[in-house]
Amino acid sequence: MNLSEHAILCATLDISDGDDANFVEWHTREHLVERLAISGFLRGRRFVQEAASPRYLILYDVESLAVLSQPDYVERLNHPTPWTRATLATFQNGRRSAYRLIAQQGGAEGAFLMVIRVAPDEPDRVQREIERAVRGEWSARPGIATVAFAIPDRLASTLDTEESRRSGNCFAEEWVVLVEGISEQSLLDFARNELTSELCERWAMVKGDGREIYRLQVRIGRSVRD
Repeated sequence: MNLSEHAILCATLDISDGDDANFVEWHTREHLVERLAISGFLRGRRFVQEAASPRYLILYDVESLAVLSQPDYVERLNHPTPWTRATLATFQNGRRSAYRLIAQQGGAEGAFLMVIRVAPDEPDRVQREIERAVRGEWSARPGIATVAFAIPDRLASTLDTEESRRSGNCFAEEWVVLVEGISEQSLLDFARNELTSELCERWAMVKGDGREIYRLQVRIGRSVRD
């Protein structure tokens, strides 16, 4: 598979008070399995950050953005199961986008994930700089497993479906750099050493301190590197 065609579906959300246990069971036992049964879905993962918002981050790797508009996927989105309908009603602060993978370096998965969000005023320059960083030495830093850079696609992200209406998810327009590490401390060290104040300002990072760090809860499937 050509990396230039690879895409990521990413969602962040909170769950209403008292409904986390149901959400975790639903996503683990139904939603992940359901999505990975669709042609073109490669891997699904759920991450969590404790005592912070948004609490959950969900990532799906897909072969291309075209997967997200193919008939069997859209049919599933328009015919959610009863469990899905009930669980979507508990979503809060949801943001969901489909991203084209621009660059990725590193051959392993991390137990922790840091999300760096970028909203550049000079997109061409910033994209070149991010690509150089991702394809350069970032993935070789101590404790770092892999680094990826992705840009959202509005058309692929905003299909009007039964699930999108029930969830109330909003489009996330920022670019993302996803840094996977073997520990939370390795990501904090990476942020301290690499995400300087000057770099955060030059790239217009939304959360430049690198504190949006999630812990892996569950995974299913394979990755683009397999």
